[in-house]
Amino acid sequence: MSLTLEPMSQGSFRNYLNYAIKNYALEKEKIGTWTSDTAVDKAYESYERLLPKGLATPNNYLFSIMFNSVTVGYIWIAKDVENETAAFIFDFEIYPDYRNQGFGNNSAAIHVYDKAGFFPTDIRMKKML
Repeated sequence: MSLTLEPMSQGSFRNYLNYAIKNYALEKEKIGTWTSDTAVDKAYESYERLLPKGLATPNNYLFSIMFNSVTVGYIWIAKDVENETAAFIFDFEIYPDYRNQGFGNNSAAIHVYDKAGFFPTDIRMKKML
């Protein structure tokens, strides 16, 4: 049994975008940043701005998280444009069906990030490379 990262395929990227845009819109709506009638459009615009060339967007790396050949989540890492020795995790998720199986969930993830050398910088997690 092994947990691996694989470069995201074009098909997985399309699935990721559909999933991520909806979730991002819901999060922004829940905290009151966006209204329900504009949230999805604004989320779509955000992803278009951040990943204008999709998987080919320079300095952005999207991976499927695999466990025994099954996709259990994803991670999106991007180089910090202001500090070439740093990178940011823009998005990371273990799908609900695979949580609490040793991968961690959001509250437990903080401990994992700390242990791995990450530290908070705003609302993102960062690790010096």
